[in-house]
Amino acid sequence: MIIDDILKVIYAPHKVFKSIVANPKYLGALIVLILIIGLQVGFEYVQFSKTYPEQTTPLIGQLDAYTNASSGNWRGSSGVALTNNYDDYFNYTVYYAGYGYIPYIFGNSSLQINSENTDNISAAIGNAFNVDCSPSGFQNLSMFIKLVQPQLAPQNATLTLYSLGDTDFYQYDLTPSLSGGSTIGQWNNLTIPLGTNATGWTSNGNPTWSNVTALKLGFTYPSASNVTINVGALFFRGHYVSFTEFDSSGVLASLLERFSLQFLLSWFLISVIIFLMLRLLKSVIVWKPVFIAIGISLFVMAIRAVINLIATLTLPAVYYPFDLSIGLGFNPYGLISYPSQIIGMSLAESQATFNNIAAATAIFGSINLATFVVAYVWLGGLCTIILGTLRPDFSLLKRIALSAIPIGITILVLIFLITGFA
Repeated sequence: MIIDDILKVIYAPHKVFKSIVANPKYLGALIVLILIIGLQVGFEYVQFSKTYPEQTTPLIGQLDAYTNASSGNWRGSSGVALTNNYDDYFNYTVYYAGYGYIPYIFGNSSLQINSENTDNISAAIGNAFNVDCSPSGFQNLSMFIKLVQPQLAPQNATLTLYSLGDTDFYQYDLTPSLSGGSTIGQWNNLTIPLGTNATGWTSNGNPTWSNVTALKLGFTYPSASNVTINVGALFFRGHYVSFTEFDSSGVLASLLERFSLQFLLSWFLISVIIFLMLRLLKSVIVWKPVFIAIGISLFVMAIRAVINLIATLTLPAVYYPFDLSIGLGFNPYGLISYPSQIIGMSLAESQATFNNIAAATAIFGSINLATFVVAYVWLGGLCTIILGTLRPDFSLLKRIALSAIPIGITILVLIFLITGFA
């Protein structure tokens, strides 16, 4: 009988709300509560399982760890001075969901490698990491290099990655990436592929990509001169893990809490506003019939969640680069997203990735926007019917207006809670 009443919300709302108002029972509203939470959590969980943020080492928020000369982990060759340069560094900010802009994601200094009257310098960092660069680990090494002086490119530049010992290493030729006059005095973004499938590496001894424990940069010039090279934004990347892989139980618990509170807030807020408006209009109305009727009318949100869950079939796996992943949040329709209005502050390659993600998820987003609009319009119609049952003397226009007010306020409150601004 109760299930039948819930289903009648779809095809016989006038009849069922008369019955509910006359004999309100909490069980029906509680069933709707369980349905909505279960379906909405399922919908969001599928989204999380298909969303892969890029992992980095060091972690975001600590990305200056590998370019800090004061850490004690860097060592230079003979005659090389290693310092932190606070006047010359790669300045970059990112958007952090819920907190706005965070300046200096790579720190507010660069590693400066400096030597006088030399044609060969090197600098190495060790005892700072043990990185897995196997096929299931990090697939790229990123760094920004500025050749300050002399005013010519090095004759030879190498990157060496050590694996557990000084005699076991991989070596990569950086010379082509730093050749040409356009690289002098500019921050050059180098992204070097890593792992068993990467090309361009030579090996010595018995290194293993699953244990990269040290790094060395070497530069050779055609003649002796004063050399200054700055290094910024040095970190490992290219490892993507979905939210559910990273913390399945944590994601589930967070979603249960989030959408339980959202449903309860919507139910309570709409009911309270309608109840108070009716009281202000001198209506002798009992709280329980209003509260139960509104709770059961929210069954339309369960229908919306079913459609959204089916729509996840159109959602491909999406991979967010490191500078976008920490800015991921919910849009007003409950979709995982990054604010398009601030995409311009990202790296050019990340902007291109964002545009590809937006195109790939466009159908999914359109379906969710449509269900959002239809569900709340439908809910407003059901509230109008409920008001007609409670106060049949009210005109249709008056009932529509009284329904629109609590629906509009509830949408604004939920948008504020979801996105942080209305």
